[in-house]
Amino acid sequence: MSTYILDTETTGLSEPHMTEAAYSIVEINDGKVKVLQDPRAKRFNPLKEISLGSMATSHICEGDIANETPHTEFRLPSSVEYLVGHNIDFDMQVLNNAGVTHTPKLICTFAMAAHLLPTLDSHKLVALLYYFHRDIARSQAKDAHAAIADIYFTQLVLSSLIDLANSQGHAITDVNSLYEFSQMARIPTHLSFGKHKGEAIADLATNSDGAGYLKWLLKQDSVDPYLTKACQRALESV
Repeated sequence: MSTYILDTETTGLSEPHMTEAAYSIVEINDGKVKVLQDPRAKRFNPLKEISLGSMATSHICEGDIANETPHTEFRLPSSVEYLVGHNIDFDMQVLNNAGVTHTPKLICTFAMAAHLLPTLDSHKLVALLYYFHRDIARSQAKDAHAAIADIYFTQLVLSSLIDLANSQGHAITDVNSLYEFSQMARIPTHLSFGKHKGEAIADLATNSDGAGYLKWLLKQDSVDPYLTKACQRALESV
């Protein structure tokens, strides 16, 4: 079984279709990321219009991919057990929209960064590259607008996040322990929206106004499952 770092460029945020996919194959041993296959990329015809916002980000226009393979022909090898990415849930949605039914375990570097560095003003991939590897960010990130560059940046950020996590007492030695840490990191400790934005969920559960808000959240449709778990845990602990 293998571990892929994956990134996609898409038509936009609404029902995204793939315009480009890039990946590398890595392994995690003794807390270190080893690249088994360097990043590779391929463009696809998304079979729908590309939003202007996506064009401005990826610089991929319809004419660039009109003769490429349809995105519905993309397949993820069945040997892939773990998928690593920055906001990997979005990339998985893109794969599902292409017809991919394989369901690997997802490792999110965005969630890891937000957990380990909660006070950072941005957890975007390039922001983290500036935080951990400023020289590389200054020399390479400003001209990078393709999925293959994001794979390289994710590899660097992932290595730094593992080092940081281990320095804080977490024991990330292999891909399974990395996955377990990512799952834990996905459960938020603070609200990121609404009238209680920035407040600790555990603290909110200890007073009537905050607890009422958490209970109200749990009744809403389409609440993130990890946020649901955080709210439930906080309310049950009081």
